[in-house]
Amino acid sequence: MTEAGAHDHDPSSRGSGGSTLDVIGAVGLIGVGEIASAIVDGLCEGRDEAPPVYLSPRNAETAAALAARYPSVRVCRDNQEVVDASATVILSVRPDIAVHVLDELRIPEGRLLVSAVAGLTHESVRQSTGEHVTVVRAIPLPSVRQREGVTAIFAPDARASELFDGLGGTLAVDEAAAFDAIQATTATLPTHLAYLSAIAVWLDSHGVRGPAAEGYVRSMFRGLAGALDDGSRSLSELALAHETPAGINEQLRSAWFTNTNRDELAHTLDDVLARLRP
Repeated sequence: MTEAGAHDHDPSSRGSGGSTLDVIGAVGLIGVGEIASAIVDGLCEGRDEAPPVYLSPRNAETAAALAARYPSVRVCRDNQEVVDASATVILSVRPDIAVHVLDELRIPEGRLLVSAVAGLTHESVRQSTGEHVTVVRAIPLPSVRQREGVTAIFAPDARASELFDGLGGTLAVDEAAAFDAIQATTATLPTHLAYLSAIAVWLDSHGVRGPAAEGYVRSMFRGLAGALDDGSRSLSELALAHETPAGINEQLRSAWFTNTNRDELAHTLDDVLARLRP
């Protein structure tokens, strides 16, 4: 992977009114689901000067709640009004309707269109928008809500980096293949949570009931956050640092996370990647 840029943002400014988000102009969101809501919260919560945000009327209840929460947020009549009012437009709709939504829009020259739609290529977007629109693909994660999520983008763009730097950081890549691989890894997030759930269920079966089991597992893994912030050590080094030779930690890791399981994970990621590529 060729890394064109990676920027880190200190999330400690959240809630204090401080911000590294410079003037980026109005931001419009077409599609107001979980990721779009997280972006709005990240842009607006605790900021002295939040940018104007325009929302499509899709998912009306969520859009109305965001507009009621933040003075800088407005719900538009339709998607075209979002485009007309915004310097940067973020497309965050289901993949099966994305092209249809784009075909109905007139996007003027000078707009930045950020596609957060999995598997939607530049070529597919440009067939609908034309060549005059700057198109950037992005993978915002739910943690942009806390301004802690690094967002991968392709291709590198200064305006997109400025936007996502203010939401936790930007990883800009200049190869579509690398971007697709990053997107494939995001599919592992619910599997990680299911793994934690399985541990809690096992704990429940051994007498630590329901909420207590889940609360303990949440606390145990939340405690790893500090270790993950230590960029001086690789992930494999961190794993070794959390076990002792012949200890119980090593016993479980070596017995459960075998080479066979590791290869199966890689093969499954390959299958996910194949779905993302045309």
